[in-house]
Amino acid sequence: QSEQLRRQLADEYGVADNEILIGNGSLQLQDLVSATLIKPGDTVLTEQPSYDRAITTFRRRGAKTIGIPLESDGIDVARLEAEVKRQVPAFLYLVPDFQNPAGATLSLEKRRAVVELATRYGFWVIEDVPYRKLRYQGEDLPLLRSIDASRIITMSSFSKLLSPGMRVGFMLAPASLVGAVTRMGEDTYLSPVLPTQAAVAEYIRRGWMQPNIERLKALYRPRWEQMISSAKAQLGGAQIFAPDGGFFVSIMFPEDANTSGLVERAKDIGLVLTPGQAFFADPDQGAAPDGERFVRLPFCAVTPEQIDEGVRRLASLL
Repeated sequence: QSEQLRRQLADEYGVADNEILIGNGSLQLQDLVSATLIKPGDTVLTEQPSYDRAITTFRRRGAKTIGIPLESDGIDVARLEAEVKRQVPAFLYLVPDFQNPAGATLSLEKRRAVVELATRYGFWVIEDVPYRKLRYQGEDLPLLRSIDASRIITMSSFSKLLSPGMRVGFMLAPASLVGAVTRMGEDTYLSPVLPTQAAVAEYIRRGWMQPNIERLKALYRPRWEQMISSAKAQLGGAQIFAPDGGFFVSIMFPEDANTSGLVERAKDIGLVLTPGQAFFADPDQGAAPDGERFVRLPFCAVTPEQIDEGVRRLASLL
């Protein structure tokens, strides 16, 4: 991995060089961590809903992937502890800031509670924070690792801040785990793509990263505002999760809304939606959620005018 980029990340996060692993995007690192930690019969816990590709990754590595309900201030800690008591997981996967897909942010009280549970029961927590620096209102909350780093694996990438095509992500974790995941990576792909890592390091060295983040926030903020206002105006009967940052507003439609075949019907009127069911892991208790009622609305790549028209079209299908 790029020594310059590793030193830059070590300085930013206050960790040692051997507590950092840089790879080809954070999703690849999630896969390598899964291959390292998941054993036959293991469970992995996620928020419910959660990042669809993470759920797929954990299942592909053999874990029974169980979703713990998500509240407006993050994961339901009581339900989390109940599930941990049933079976201690290989790890818990969280997106604590502007969660993908729902947009929720984990409160400070719940961050402390999750860290305490991980320490008490001895499981790992992945905090995946690619959206953290894209906050449009409010104050930052501490990383879980800043509360107690001993059971925390922090992951992020430069996809949302610089370019997704560069595929540069990183993880911060205790040196023993970084060493084990590094060996898994070497056995899998020999080495990451060093020229792209060097390009990111040079971009940071020249002092361009923070101005670019500010430029992105200035571009995205009016789109975020438009998505929230359009959703509230045109989808009034739905449960709307309005984040303080990130990429997504999410919607849970009421049971009486006409959501059957929604993705295909949306395509017919020029509206591209991601199937909602993919964001849901196995339920921790009771019946599986009706994923067709859930819609993630990304706002970053469309103009305010397109957002308003898109929400209007969505409302017409219900």
